[in-house]
Amino acid sequence: MKIGIISDVHSNLPALEKVYKNLEREVDEIYFLGDIVGYGPFPNECMDYLKKFRHKVIGNHDAATVGMRGYDDFNEYARFAIDWTKENISKENIEKLKNLPQIEELEDSYLVHGSLRDPLDEYLINYYSVFANFELMNKNIAFFGHTHLTGVFIFSEKDKEIYYVSFVNGGELKIERGYKYLINPGSVGQPRDGNWKSSYAVYDTRLKVIEFYRVEYNLENLQKYMKMLGFPKYLWERLQYGR
Repeated sequence: MKIGIISDVHSNLPALEKVYKNLEREVDEIYFLGDIVGYGPFPNECMDYLKKFRHKVIGNHDAATVGMRGYDDFNEYARFAIDWTKENISKENIEKLKNLPQIEELEDSYLVHGSLRDPLDEYLINYYSVFANFELMNKNIAFFGHTHLTGVFIFSEKDKEIYYVSFVNGGELKIERGYKYLINPGSVGQPRDGNWKSSYAVYDTRLKVIEFYRVEYNLENLQKYMKMLGFPKYLWERLQYGR
């Protein structure tokens, strides 16, 4: 079986359309790791895609939109986007977001937005947070999002060492025995690894191989639309820099 792994769409419909078009030709199922809304101008249109995903979890921007967490800790641009989304998202889609789980535990993997220790908000970006999450894992794979950085933390059960591999330009990883993996497919709608192209992954469960992809979408039109709607320049300009 081939599984598409995506995360952090953030209401970027052109990016999601392009990624989904690629995936539907290649995979049997798609798993989604949270933050379907926030930052971008197409919350309802992106929400329509949730029914196409076999498994999905809620992200911190999703939770803020529906009142499951506060957002005073967000920066001013993220707060603007949450307020805008709350005014424009349908009541039906609010209920759909409220019903999303924070963690999905599958037969051989976990799905979560932030981390197993803190599903909505923890960023897996340092040794201590990563090690703490590896200790919680009874399965050898956890797929996560939230950081918008495409890459994999690898824990060797033999020497107890942690390694990190970046896949900022795509690539392939073989899943091997004796290791645990924290795998981030990157962001569909707002990459922050210096590469503006949408990021996603495909997991071949038979071959035990994860492939990471980057794909272009019509960024210029999206930026023009966001500008027309009155979104802050920071929110649409950052997209071209992948930050």
